Amino acid sequence: MMRFCHAATRNPSLALLAAILTGSLSLSGCSLKLIALRQTASLIEGGVGTFYEESDVQLAQESLGSQLKLVEALLKNDPLEPRLNLVASQGFGAYAFLFLEGSQDDRARAWYLRGRDHGLRVLRTKPAFKSILSMDLQQTEAALTSLGKKDVPILFWTAYCWAGWVNLSRDNAEAVADLPKAVALMARARELDAAYQYGGADLFLGAYFASRPKLLGGDPEKAKLHFARAKELTQGRYLLAYLLEARYYAVAVQDPELFRGLLDQVKTLPAGSLPEARLADEVSKRKAAALMEKTDELF
Repeated sequence: MMRFCHAATRNPSLALLAAILTGSLSLSGCSLKLIALRQTASLIEGGVGTFYEESDVQLAQESLGSQLKLVEALLKNDPLEPRLNLVASQGFGAYAFLFLEGSQDDRARAWYLRGRDHGLRVLRTKPAFKSILSMDLQQTEAALTSLGKKDVPILFWTAYCWAGWVNLSRDNAEAVADLPKAVALMARARELDAAYQYGGADLFLGAYFASRPKLLGGDPEKAKLHFARAKELTQGRYLLAYLLEARYYAVAVQDPELFRGLLDQVKTLPAGSLPEARLADEVSKRKAAALMEKTDELF
């Protein structure tokens, strides 16, 4: 579901600038350093899409970790820089889902938590969210009414990482208790801009309603509608939508024919019809093949 930046590795001058920014303060004043850092943040923000256009999954995996460390190094000098925190939240969440979850769940849980915390840094700069971790659901929902469309990216990635962390922390009662707040953030993101991240909020909510028992708010019919809406928003060109619908909805309603059909679509449809979704498409094809092998276990 995912996006990140090759800017530093593809642009040697950017890499050099980053090294200068994260080094000694002795050569320049703090104000000049922050000006340069924020210019670098603009370059990184502008280059985010190039990572998600990558067709080579191994190259993407090898490069993303170092990119994230660069971003965190820059944040040491300006911890509340909103663009860098957004890139970090998105990057940690993307890496956890694309490369770790399902094979290295302990690492995925840690990466989701780091992504959530970068998102919360930005939200906490807004007066209504200064105490977001201690707020109850009603307070959170009230605070969300103060946010607008420009806040959708940070809402989306904070919720995405938060829910990912909760999902892999089911033995942690405090973590599980936070899930309704993550869902509230994502629901607000959907209200403000349902098309963001290829209908990502609908995919999130589809997985949420499909994966939970009815006694805890699960609703397969709602899940079906959310998956349909996500595919409508992307004209059926985002392969991750088919993968998630198979993994969550088809399994929830125990429909093996639908399950196989959705995974076949992931296999046969071309990757990269949406250019910045190329990496997500390539990973979806790999995950779909692995999921197909589990058919007998799931039905």
